[in-house]
Amino acid sequence: MSTGAWFGAHLCRSAIEAGSRTALLYADDSWTYAELDLAIRRAVHGLTARGVRKGDRVVVQGVARPEAIISTFAVTRMGAILVPVHPHLTVAELAVVVEETAPRAAIGDPSFGDPWSAGIAHLKWDQACSDIDESDVDAPAGSATAIIAFTSGSSGRPKGVALTHDNLHWSMVNGLASLPVRDDDVTLVATPLAHVAILGGLPQYTWNRRGTVVLAPRFTADLFIDLVRDHRVTTAFTVPTMLSLLARHPRFDTPDLDSLRWVLAGGAPAVSATTTRLLDRGIGVVNSYGLTESSAGVTYADPGDVANAPMSAGRPVPHVELRIADDEGTEQAVGQPGEVLMRGYSVMSGYLDDPAETARTIDAERWLHTGDLGTLDERGYLRIVGRKKDMFIVGGFNAYPAEIENLLLAHPAVGRVAVVGIPDERLGEVGMAFVVVAPGAQLRPDELIEWARASMANYKVPRRVEIVDDLPVNAAGKVEKEVLRARAAGT
Repeated sequence: MSTGAWFGAHLCRSAIEAGSRTALLYADDSWTYAELDLAIRRAVHGLTARGVRKGDRVVVQGVARPEAIISTFAVTRMGAILVPVHPHLTVAELAVVVEETAPRAAIGDPSFGDPWSAGIAHLKWDQACSDIDESDVDAPAGSATAIIAFTSGSSGRPKGVALTHDNLHWSMVNGLASLPVRDDDVTLVATPLAHVAILGGLPQYTWNRRGTVVLAPRFTADLFIDLVRDHRVTTAFTVPTMLSLLARHPRFDTPDLDSLRWVLAGGAPAVSATTTRLLDRGIGVVNSYGLTESSAGVTYADPGDVANAPMSAGRPVPHVELRIADDEGTEQAVGQPGEVLMRGYSVMSGYLDDPAETARTIDAERWLHTGDLGTLDERGYLRIVGRKKDMFIVGGFNAYPAEIENLLLAHPAVGRVAVVGIPDERLGEVGMAFVVVAPGAQLRPDELIEWARASMANYKVPRRVEIVDDLPVNAAGKVEKEVLRARAAGT
């Protein structure tokens, strides 16, 4: 098979040129690059035998396990399209993904796929593989879609972000040019594999350098520290919540973390107190900024600069341009806030089957309008200062109020609802819901929170609910969320 720029080609090259090096560690198991490549080729054969063909869409449950990694690369290697889904999505949320993508197959745990996968080939992890080696397959074209990654939509419905093989290749080029990844690095991944920062970020850079990736089945501070100690981990992808828990852990100052050279903070900058604690411990912190629509990171902070600018997300990567613009598109002066616009080879081709939304987001000059508010300093360093949209970040995952509101409205006692993000010491931000109860109904806040836990992914569940008589609206009839945020801050 060609070892060009398609997604996963770096693993193919490494298997040929450094097959005996260790590529992946999970629990007591390990895979060399040659063994991982063989497992991927067998998975290609297994998928082909079950009717999956080039261009088909395949949903893969993004749980942290080796079979998910193998399935991911098998799907893209054969020219099919990967649809990674967060492991905590509910049946209703998965049904939306299926409706949008019409997948040929779904791969995951035994319970994954019931009952939303009617008419879809539901493959358990072992069924997606085969003991029969597969013959060579044609490399997918760089302009072809490799991944459809869903991001919560500000309109209330998740949007499928179409990322091409070229997009992901340039994300790799950008990351390797901006981050101090070495061939002897051991990189720890302790987040779900559906995260774009995993698909287009640090683990891919590590494999490109022929280092080793350690996969954690879940995140706990104790397990994280154990894995760093046991495998001499040198780098890790994290979100601020993880770093905060690590920095407060009783074992933080023990020799167990001595091998950890630096961590990449995604989702949002780590809070200053956490950053200081890590730096004092000798662990570098790389703040970053990126979107699903940009195939992961587009800015990275130099670890040496974090002490002086702890909230900075760093400078743009080589093949991405950034602008800060006002609502009329006029570029803002240094230090003046405005919407973050970006342009580059790693920016998505568009939203799946939605040219209107694509045109609203990517203008005629190919600038992606992020909806985030930020500033650029005199060195070109980006700082995110707010969000033009109402999106908030819960433990590194984007949560959109409109989507959560739509889900809450499915409760029979909810008449009207508005959700805002509020600060949270552990998760950074969480949702708070203001609810107008439907006429004749009764509803307790704790009852709605419990119902929400069974109805949506955990990071979307509001942590606070307030029952109100009415919602504040402006002359146009739109809910005034700034009023609700001020009210939340005063409670």
